[in-house]
Amino acid sequence: GIYRDDPVKNYNEFGLKCAKMGLWSEAIMRWERIIKANPDNAQVRNNLAVAYESKGELKSAKTEYEKAIELDPNNKTYKKNYIKFKRNNDRAIKIQNVRDKMRDLEEKEQEIKDNIQDKNFEY
Repeated sequence: GIYRDDPVKNYNEFGLKCAKMGLWSEAIMRWERIIKANPDNAQVRNNLAVAYESKGELKSAKTEYEKAIELDPNNKTYKKNYIKFKRNNDRAIKIQNVRDKMRDLEEKEQEIKDNIQDKNFEY
């Protein structure tokens, strides 16, 4: 439904409709706007986590699940979602972290090679 006097509920409802249609980027955009205005909204953080997970943005999903639980530690739905997320994605997150570290090391290695090459150049 439409909540004429509650824009947060309107945005959240629209985000949920987008998510149900698989329009994750649109849902994320709506929920991120709500979080900017209301960072302590645990329900929207949980919704955002589900959307990030669905798009494969696992680090962002993990952050949002943890924040939702921190804001509402007694909410069983948030805990259930997070446990399921961790069970399904812990290995993928570890692999993603290793790949990120490898990419950083490769970039540093290239910087060192470039530096050495610059210093060996004779004028």
